[in-house]
Amino acid sequence: MPGGFGSVQKVRDSYLDRTVLFKSMQDESNNDQLLNEIRGLSRARSRHVVEIYDVITSKSGGVRGIIIEYLGGDGYTDFHLKAKDDPYLYIKILYQIGCALRDLHAVGIIHRDLKLDNIKSSESGVLKLFDFGISVSGVDYNTKMNRGTLVYAAPELYVPHAKITPEMDIYALGVCAWALASDTYPRELRERPPQESALAPSIETALPGLLHTEIIRMIDACLEPDPSLRPDADEFSKVFARHLTRGRHKGLFTEGNREVFELSHAKPNVTITVGSLGTLKANYDGLAFMVTDVSGHVYINNDPAVVGMILHESCVLTYGSPDLGSNRQWVTFTSSQPEVIL
Repeated sequence: MPGGFGSVQKVRDSYLDRTVLFKSMQDESNNDQLLNEIRGLSRARSRHVVEIYDVITSKSGGVRGIIIEYLGGDGYTDFHLKAKDDPYLYIKILYQIGCALRDLHAVGIIHRDLKLDNIKSSESGVLKLFDFGISVSGVDYNTKMNRGTLVYAAPELYVPHAKITPEMDIYALGVCAWALASDTYPRELRERPPQESALAPSIETALPGLLHTEIIRMIDACLEPDPSLRPDADEFSKVFARHLTRGRHKGLFTEGNREVFELSHAKPNVTITVGSLGTLKANYDGLAFMVTDVSGHVYINNDPAVVGMILHESCVLTYGSPDLGSNRQWVTFTSSQPEVIL
């Protein structure tokens, strides 16, 4: 299998009895991309980034190639055919790409060539990102040319001496969302520079009625021409994780040692009244625990409770006005954070 700078061969590791990939150079004197890949994979510690196992050197000490993890699961064609008709799978694929970028950006690595062709799943079904030949580290890298795949290139890459930033990977993530959803890209994404004539349409036009509005907003935001308006990978992955665990959260209100109130998919509404001090009503919509009504004096972590306020993983509800002092009453709230099942 030819690569951008050599070839990739599937070989058998007889010592560990496993199939691996040997990525080699066509020309040992031109090994910048391979060395870059070694540096990138060595620093990346992520469930969603392909692993590097070994570096193969020549007798002269030059790098001949690397041994990397073999991914025997689905690839681009499989993702595209399956995901556009399965909203849950669609969200799960994008979530895992977001996690890969989150982990890379956390250690200062910018991939620069994110695209569906560079993503494949392991035999256990975990998606992994590969091909780090043109990735960069740090925040002070400038480029004189766009070496990534054109349709995935952010508008700011067309500015001379553009500074390479994580936001460029986020833009490419938004293009990945379109590649999964449709057989063709919108005209606005195909023009050069992209979105010069008009903004790209919402992803909702490709998957009408299939995605939650929060998912739609997040994907559309990835393609904002202004990089400062794009979400970061951590925010992206958290939103998508919440939708993958929809309906599986459980919240518990505990009033002293006396009474426990549950808020969950089975019990989506709760009303908690503490004497004449106040009443709070909350609802679980499958994604978040939200205050729906308040009467009297009720505070959440010392802030007055208001309709629409989100109850986070752990907080304290205080009933009664501050002037009551020790006569106020307290209710604790805790919620589970279910794990995404891949």
